[in-house]
Amino acid sequence: MFEAREDLTVGRLLLHLFLLALTAVTTTALSALLLYNGDAASLGAPVMFSFTLLTILGAHEMGHYLACRWYGVRATLPYFIPAPVGIGTFGAFIRIKSPIPNARALFDIGIAGPLAGFVFAIPASIIAHYYAASAPPLAAGEGAIIFHNPLFFKFLEWAFNLPPHIELNPVWFASWIGLLMTSLNLLPVGQLDGGHVVYSVFGERVHSILGRVIFICVVGFALHALLREGWYGWVVYAVLLALIMRAGHPPLLDEDEPLGRGRRMVAVLGLIVFLLCFMPVPITIVS
Repeated sequence: MFEAREDLTVGRLLLHLFLLALTAVTTTALSALLLYNGDAASLGAPVMFSFTLLTILGAHEMGHYLACRWYGVRATLPYFIPAPVGIGTFGAFIRIKSPIPNARALFDIGIAGPLAGFVFAIPASIIAHYYAASAPPLAAGEGAIIFHNPLFFKFLEWAFNLPPHIELNPVWFASWIGLLMTSLNLLPVGQLDGGHVVYSVFGERVHSILGRVIFICVVGFALHALLREGWYGWVVYAVLLALIMRAGHPPLLDEDEPLGRGRRMVAVLGLIVFLLCFMPVPITIVS
């Protein structure tokens, strides 16, 4: 195993490192503006946010990369995407540059990313909640932003017997984003990670039907979130899903390779991770 890989020149390695460093700068700077109004004295918190978030995202993409390496599938190292808006990044990705041989390889490559990212998000989430401080109830003024919790966070709040309102610390915020992105990647649509898993487990027909059903649900979430919660994030994601579905899913070199019971059990684990991370309404903007 580990037979094929993307040719890695010094120039290409420097490009990956440059994008990672630039993303670290943008996530640090924009989180400082978003959470601390640019206060230089609070620089340590934005740095912690950036480190935590990029660790979770990096673990996710390295999970895909190492699985590709294991099966001899040519793939690049992760490309981090800096952004001048929002939290400072649009995430990260790897490019797969050779066909995926069979369902087992597709399943392992698809599920490795979300599971690896979730493994790193678990201790970050625990630390965030263990050191969380109580906060006064949010004022319901115009423009107030309310972050809703995934099931995993609700479990930690119960486990640590936390008060109804806690301060938004940088590790909490980075973990929240990491879980949100994990759940979005696990949606069984197109070439998303969840799409790879469903295609490998159930085949092309179920993958196509389920993708359409999920897309309709996301459109419903988008309308509800936009009209009732003032949040347009689902609208953007619905557009992205439409483009992803249009691209379809490439066939495997061997469509008849059996998946095996063990991987089907891991697929159930992936479903549990999705349920722990998914938020139908991640944000409410009080207007």
